[in-house]
Amino acid sequence: MKKILYILAFVSLCAAFQSCTKDFEEINTNKNKVYNVDVNDIFAGTVSRTMRLIQDVNYNKLINFSRYAVVGFATNPSQDMGDNYFNQFYVGIIRDILKMEKDYTGKPEFANRLAMVKTWKSYLFYMMASMYGSIPMSQALADSEQSKREYTYDTELEIYTQILKDLKDASAMYRVSSSYPNDVLMRDPVFGGTAFGKSDISKWQKFTNTLRLNIALHAQNLSMDLARTHATEAMADDSKLISSLDDMVKLQWGSDESMSASYYYTRFIKNATNFSEMTYPALGEYFAIYLFSYKDPRLGAYSLKGNQLSPIKVKPFLYTDTLTRKHLNFCTKTDCPNFALHQADGLNPLRSDSILVDYSMPYVPLTELNSLAAGWEWAFIPGKDFRYNDPLASRNSPYNLSFVQTDFVKENASMILLNWADSYFLKAEAEMLFGSEGKAMQNYELGVRASFAQYNLPGADEYLGQNGVKWNTDGKGYADRRLLYRANIRGKGGRDNHLEQIYKQRYIADYLNCLEGWNLERRTRVLRFPPFFANGGASDVEGYNSAYNYWTERFIYPIVEQSKNRDAYYKGIENLKAISPYYRGDRWGDNVYTTLGFAKLNPDLIFAEQLYGGNKKIRPNCEYFNKKYGKTYEEVVATAKSMTGEPNDNLALTKAFDYSFRQLLITYIPK
Repeated sequence: MKKILYILAFVSLCAAFQSCTKDFEEINTNKNKVYNVDVNDIFAGTVSRTMRLIQDVNYNKLINFSRYAVVGFATNPSQDMGDNYFNQFYVGIIRDILKMEKDYTGKPEFANRLAMVKTWKSYLFYMMASMYGSIPMSQALADSEQSKREYTYDTELEIYTQILKDLKDASAMYRVSSSYPNDVLMRDPVFGGTAFGKSDISKWQKFTNTLRLNIALHAQNLSMDLARTHATEAMADDSKLISSLDDMVKLQWGSDESMSASYYYTRFIKNATNFSEMTYPALGEYFAIYLFSYKDPRLGAYSLKGNQLSPIKVKPFLYTDTLTRKHLNFCTKTDCPNFALHQADGLNPLRSDSILVDYSMPYVPLTELNSLAAGWEWAFIPGKDFRYNDPLASRNSPYNLSFVQTDFVKENASMILLNWADSYFLKAEAEMLFGSEGKAMQNYELGVRASFAQYNLPGADEYLGQNGVKWNTDGKGYADRRLLYRANIRGKGGRDNHLEQIYKQRYIADYLNCLEGWNLERRTRVLRFPPFFANGGASDVEGYNSAYNYWTERFIYPIVEQSKNRDAYYKGIENLKAISPYYRGDRWGDNVYTTLGFAKLNPDLIFAEQLYGGNKKIRPNCEYFNKKYGKTYEEVVATAKSMTGEPNDNLALTKAFDYSFRQLLITYIPK
């Protein structure tokens, strides 16, 4: 807590040295900004503001974009015309970073500090370019002595080329055993340890090189040569990449609710007057079926069980399922409508019942706002005059859902930019593209193990032994409840199949690192999730489809740029058009659906109307809930007794999962 309090104490101080401008013109004509505050304090402030910005963007946008979880109120497409994020980037953070970079350039006694500043700047521009595409970088913020009023929008290739050069230069600058004892941050907010001490230069260098590897592979669709050059150079010395849990880029919030608590905590926990599934992020179904399908032990590390947040005992979510049971044990006057006949014919030992039952589920995903597209309907139940309902919508309480695990959203939560598993999965990807399949497999498996180690979980061997997870195998996963998407992993075959395994395991390991999840899908299109369904709802987004919409590919530029930086703004749109694999002309080209240059074309766009248009009758089936505790009543009883230690059948069933019998469907003699 002390660490983050110190950082945030200087946020206010540094704010006194920042203009309150809202556009680039005013930023660059303001000559009154003062920079004589110690670098330790300025840098700590930029880190703190970066942390807040990341969680702000995540909560309002990227949690849903990445499909890691669902924030109910934010599931409809939106376009933010204001300059909130631009302003936070350029005014709140990047200006200070660029000033520090200028001050340290050419001073060998501050080579380490310059490398750290360049690394942080590189991450920020990587984030910005990932969100918007073409942005001002080379002329982003002019020197305070200048009065520059137009700022060129650099192309994506120019941006990533410069970022990678900066990271290469930064890596070469580090001196772990520097002859300059002051060439560190004395109060390092990233790698200063729990005591917020001085910088660990070796960890900074690992961050720099792993970030370089990450961005090199991120840019491969723009230039494979650029990606190959920087990826191979970054991997030349494995000891200078993230290689342990202790090396992870892990930022820490504090425990003071009024000063240092995480954005998530203050946004939807501390200041919430009523608990609502519309504001508290909950497990999303598409992500959940990957965890369900492959019996992933990380499920409990990522998500709470249903009702776990409830302050009082509430009735759990109950799922209706069918089971078979031995008829002999239930052929009574009360339970069997053909009791006399069945008792007389002597065939009861051969008979089985099909029964309808209710029982609770430990993990319950939250549906996205609309379950069906406009024109769709739930099918009629065969032989009945009423329709199916959405099985995930029949909740008894908002608390029934599986919300994001508290460790991610509590006041003193940590926030990871790059983890140990990322390093292995990036090396696995690079080996598949430029090197050895054998090394790719080795790094892939180590990546899975690193992710399990991050959450201190056993079971990596068993997980890696499953089809789809085991290298060069296929896995058939569960479908979502509408049978629109299946969590398959097609790993058997050649390069593309092995890359699919690498990408999907990295996606799972990066839970709630929403920028990386969103970026990974856009640049690979390996997940290919269905669109969000609008069901006729309205939106202010130009180009919006009232039936379905593939999710946001980019953020739109602030509307103020049209007047303050007009020529450069329209040049930025032309930059998008020139490189985009899927350019949309809506809103004169500055829209949320235009694919960025680093991304691949979404292959499902061409089939979208066929898949999601028109009238469809949906017959739901929660495969991941069906027969969860056993295929027969007898197996379910055995599971309940094992869970509770209760010898009585009925008591065990009630204690284990609130079991209740609903209906006898049919009695039959199996063939």
